[in-house]
Amino acid sequence: MAENEKPDEITEIAETAEKISDFLKENDCESAEKLLLSLPVERLKDILTAIDEEYRVDAFLLLPRETAVGLIRETNDDPETSFLHSLHGYEIARILDELYGKEEDRTVVVDLPPFAVQKMLAHGDERSKELIEDSIAYLTETRQLALLKSVLVEINPVDIADILDDFKTEDLLKIYRILPKDIATDVFVYLPSEVSQQMLTALSETEAGRLIDDLYADDAADLLEEMPSMVVKKLLAKTKPETRTAVNHLLQYEEDSAGSIMTVEFVDLKEYYTAGQALDVIRKTGLDKETVNNCFVLDGQRKLLGMITLRRLILASPDEKVGDMMEENVIIVRTNTDQEEVARLFKKYDFTAMPVCDSEGRLVGIVTVDDIVDIIEEETEEDFSKMAAMAPMEDTYLKTSTWKHAKGRILWLLFLMISATFTGLVINGFEKELTTFLYSFTPLLMGTAGNCGSQASTTVIRALALDQISTKDFFKVSMKEGRIALICSSVLAIANTVRVILMYWWTDYNQNLAVLKVSLILGISLILIIFIAQTLGALLPIIAKKIHVDPALMSAPVISTIMDTLSILIYCAVIIVTGAIFHWSFAV
Repeated sequence: MAENEKPDEITEIAETAEKISDFLKENDCESAEKLLLSLPVERLKDILTAIDEEYRVDAFLLLPRETAVGLIRETNDDPETSFLHSLHGYEIARILDELYGKEEDRTVVVDLPPFAVQKMLAHGDERSKELIEDSIAYLTETRQLALLKSVLVEINPVDIADILDDFKTEDLLKIYRILPKDIATDVFVYLPSEVSQQMLTALSETEAGRLIDDLYADDAADLLEEMPSMVVKKLLAKTKPETRTAVNHLLQYEEDSAGSIMTVEFVDLKEYYTAGQALDVIRKTGLDKETVNNCFVLDGQRKLLGMITLRRLILASPDEKVGDMMEENVIIVRTNTDQEEVARLFKKYDFTAMPVCDSEGRLVGIVTVDDIVDIIEEETEEDFSKMAAMAPMEDTYLKTSTWKHAKGRILWLLFLMISATFTGLVINGFEKELTTFLYSFTPLLMGTAGNCGSQASTTVIRALALDQISTKDFFKVSMKEGRIALICSSVLAIANTVRVILMYWWTDYNQNLAVLKVSLILGISLILIIFIAQTLGALLPIIAKKIHVDPALMSAPVISTIMDTLSILIYCAVIIVTGAIFHWSFAV
């Protein structure tokens, strides 16, 4: 609302907005539309903004298309007071769907203010992204590159990369070449690895070399790591010597180690620098560094002496020495430290950057928190796959081929299927003891055993992953799970006894009180089976970690398969023992 409006005009706007809201609340769209059409165009924006949030979009969509599009266009230079500024991303998408989708008009981003495009991408729904993608594709197809550039420079590089993910390589190259250098580099980093690799090979060697020079060394190493060695050699030949040295240095480290994920671009200082001199160094070199928030103090042999934060330097007096202010007790990792251990230390100490030293204590790089977020996601996906008895996938679901999906599952399925044959052998071996009545309860016992074991293994694997327990807690975990199992099994045994009596007491199976006998056998079997299932499910992941095997391999399907066989063995053993002691017969 304009600042120079008079009180009576403000009152009139509020009253008109309230009337429109009331009409829409009563579902009287005709009256609301009539009132809107009677208003001067210059007042529409203020009145729409004053309408109740719940009915604002409905009111806007009652306007003629030409008027509505005109309102959207005129807000380009005034986002704070625009009608669209008050809407959610998905609400903007709804408006655009009505105005452009039905008309099959692909000029959305031409008419839309830049802030609204970014708002839709950041907070909108899937339809929001589709509308923006389609509009940008239209500008690319029609070669309106100058207009396309003016749109893209206002969008976050992450969102640009997300939009361009499915574009053809030739279109990606067009867009890359029109973007400012700094934005183009950022977009390239956020593209999926297979897309960026295709784009890199499509560029001329000179262009590709310049692009690699613009990347941080760790990003360049990650990109080149999966490409053919001959291609990598050709591309690196076109880069600066310092880039080539840094990338080759990172590529020598073992995959999934701290050395493979670190960056060599960091701020290093000397202990004899004053705070003023240190800040001068940061100003001169900081633009090319991964981070300037944490600076590392080195001696003449590049051995790490300490660390100091940018905040500490800024707040210090200009003449204060870095050596007097630095933190000397610095937690470090070695180049061969596993990336999961690095992630664990980041979580424990709330780091944003961590130094990586070689065996002689020389600082060779740093790991930053943005890389750790990627590692946590990667490790979580890997563990999730293992816990579902599947081989981990390196690509997204839709981009992984059908054959790779099948290949990742079939080996585990074959292993589990062959393992399950032992259950069949056990059942065949006890065929005489398992009458039809007794056999009918085997699915219940096998299912309960698998569920209990899966719950316990999942709980313990999670606790291990979060460092809530360690292998030293073997006996503590076994005692706790044993107590939990006794409680759960007792409740389930009692509940099942009541169920069996209610279901079978008045049937032909209840000869010579067979139902009571079976209830007792089932109760004893359930207590033993649940106790073993939960204890085994809890302890197998700990044992796996102790022998340096991924605990996630002790997954729900594996535990279930083991417990299927054990539950039948226990059930048949209880039948045989009780039959021998009490001379019970279950023939009917």
